[in-house]
Order: sequence, then structure tokens, then C-alpha cells
Amino acid sequence: MTGSGSEGALTICLVTNDNDTAASVKASCPPPTVVHLFSRDGLVNEQHTISDHGMRIVESAATSDAVLIDWSFEQSPAINTLCFQIRKQVVAPVLMVSRDGPETLTACLAAGADDAINLPVYLPYVQAKVLSYRRLVKAARDAQRSTGSSLAEELAKPDLVFGALRLSPQTHRFYIDGEEVELTPREFTLLEYLISRPDTLCSRSEILDAVWAINFDTGTNMVDVYMHYVRRKLEARGLKDMIETVRGLGYRLVLPEPHSA
Repeated sequence: MTGSGSEGALTICLVTNDNDTAASVKASCPPPTVVHLFSRDGLVNEQHTISDHGMRIVESAATSDAVLIDWSFEQSPAINTLCFQIRKQVVAPVLMVSRDGPETLTACLAAGADDAINLPVYLPYVQAKVLSYRRLVKAARDAQRSTGSSLAEELAKPDLVFGALRLSPQTHRFYIDGEEVELTPREFTLLEYLISRPDTLCSRSEILDAVWAINFDTGTNMVDVYMHYVRRKLEARGLKDMIETVRGLGYRLVLPEPHSA
């Protein structure tokens, strides 16, 4: 992450007038995460353009991993102006801190937020949101820089085959014994990773990094859940025990025993 340089740590730009909100965010985001605090007042000047104070927030946002803004419907025009300036100059997600229900999300998004979160802040979610936003930005930039040759290289990727499994990166299709099986994009990426490493023990952290681009503990069993989804689709076609669990270590893709086929 950008701020402190420690793995999984963030630098957060927090905009709020409420001392309790500031204390809650800081308690939920302890060191090495750094929280820079700014007032929500005075974001715009008399001409309703970004003020000097607002520009100082934008400058702080430019060196931050995420921007958290304490939501206020009454100040939404000023917040919208701030978000517009951040979006022009900063590559960081803007998250509104809301105390209201999901109906407020629409207003937050309309004001320029990428998402809304409730207190107490769940730091792994903010970390995941930062990585997700960076993936989107990178994909957009890569698309702008893409050339015919790079596209040809992508399309030239060979099919991956392991036993009865065949996965085509070119067409983004997956087959078992020649029959196409529908996968979600995340299931496809997970199977692509496993098939490219047959008979290899893959740890949960390695899978998180390769499939989700997450390099920290999410505090969830996300890998196990998706592995269950993929297993269920294989077993529905008679391929039981292809994904082997190595307790406490990770997973391995193996050829099933003859009696399991």
C-alpha cells in the first residue's frame, strides 16, 4: 500500500467534523495505518468552487490510499465539488461514512463516492476496496495502451488441459469431457490458476494473491467458499476429489482415483 510502506497498511484521508467519528475510524484503523484528519467545513468558497482548504484535502488524498468522507446530505453540494476535484487528480477510492440505511447509498454515489461504509469501519474491507479500485484503474490504463500485438499475444494463449478438464483463456470457456460448464469470472480465474499448477500445493494466501490480488488476511473464508463452488460443479459431473484439501496448508488439483471418475 502507498502510505506507510508496511504490507497491508494504509494511509487514509478522513474528512469529518465529528470527534466521535474520527475516534472510531482511528480505533478501527490502528498503526501502521495512518489517518490524516480534515474538517468537512469550508470545502468550497463563496463562488461554490473548491476552496484552499478543499485543495489541501485533495493534496492529502493524492498521497493516500483511500479517502473517507463523513456523509452529510446538507453539505452534499460541497462534498460533490470535493469529489470532483479528487477524481480529476487522485487515484484512490472515495468512501462515504454513513450512519443511515442502504437508501442513503444512492445519494452518496450521486455525490461522487465509490461506495459507502458504516461505523465501525472494517479495515480489511477498505483494503479490499483500495485493491479493487486499483485493478479498475489499471485495466482502464492497459486498455488505452493496448496494441494489436498485445491483443494477439493474449489470444494466442493455449488451452489448459488436465485430465477431463479443458479451459480456454482465449474464449473464456471451460469444458469437462468436451461438455461446456458455465463458470463465474472468479471461478474461471480460480480454476485457471489451479490447472496451470497441477499437483502443486497452493496456499490460501497464494490463491488470494493470484485470484483476487489480495495480499493480506481478509478475515473471511473466501477461498474456501469459492473452492466449494468449484468442487460442486466438478462433482456434479462425476469428478469427485479432484481438488484436494491439505489441512492447514491449502489446496492441490489432482487427477481423481479411477473409482472416483
